[in-house]
Amino acid sequence: MNTAIIYLFGALLTLGTYAIGIYLYKRYKKTWLQPMIVATVLIGALLLLADIPYETYMKGGELWNWLLGPAVVALAYPLYFNLPMVKKYFGPILLGVFGGGLFGLFSGYLLTKWLGADAAVATSTIPKNATTPIAIELSEMVGGIPSLTVVYVMIAGIGGAVLGIPILDKMGIRHPVARGLSVGIGSHGFGTAKLFETSDQEGSVSTVAYILTAILITAVCTLFFR
Repeated sequence: MNTAIIYLFGALLTLGTYAIGIYLYKRYKKTWLQPMIVATVLIGALLLLADIPYETYMKGGELWNWLLGPAVVALAYPLYFNLPMVKKYFGPILLGVFGGGLFGLFSGYLLTKWLGADAAVATSTIPKNATTPIAIELSEMVGGIPSLTVVYVMIAGIGGAVLGIPILDKMGIRHPVARGLSVGIGSHGFGTAKLFETSDQEGSVSTVAYILTAILITAVCTLFFR
């Protein structure tokens, strides 16, 4: 197959399925119809039915992966307007990221090892709380399986948005710093985007939390797992 067609196929498939997800989510307002969930299911089903290798799809899908970097920078816009609150609670945010980030990193690794997974599978869980582009690079660095790490990252992100936020609601946790920290540390950009739907304050704290978590995980991987 022509290389240009392969790249175009992957890029348009991602864009098309995500657009379908946006339409369904806006119409039915169901958390489990988040565009990323819908797109993932549709793409996976199509690749399986058409027997298309994941590597072939990702030749074009990689474009959107690259654009995640600029998307993260765009989150600085609402953060600017909530900077006074972030500065006020920066100490608790920093302590929360340190404790929560380390717990998420080592708990996943140790649990996977305890369940009998081999070293490559276990190390693939280490960067799961970092945003996707960073997680892929860290997975390669520590000897994990990048494609498996992407799955863990998606589970963490989707799980936080679908389950984590409703749990915070049920527990009566309303403070924007507590909610932003919880979601940002565990669910990175996906959970952050979900918080921004209802609160710029929560989304801004979550943005800071997940960026600091990515920095923490990068430092730990470099020092202890490389």
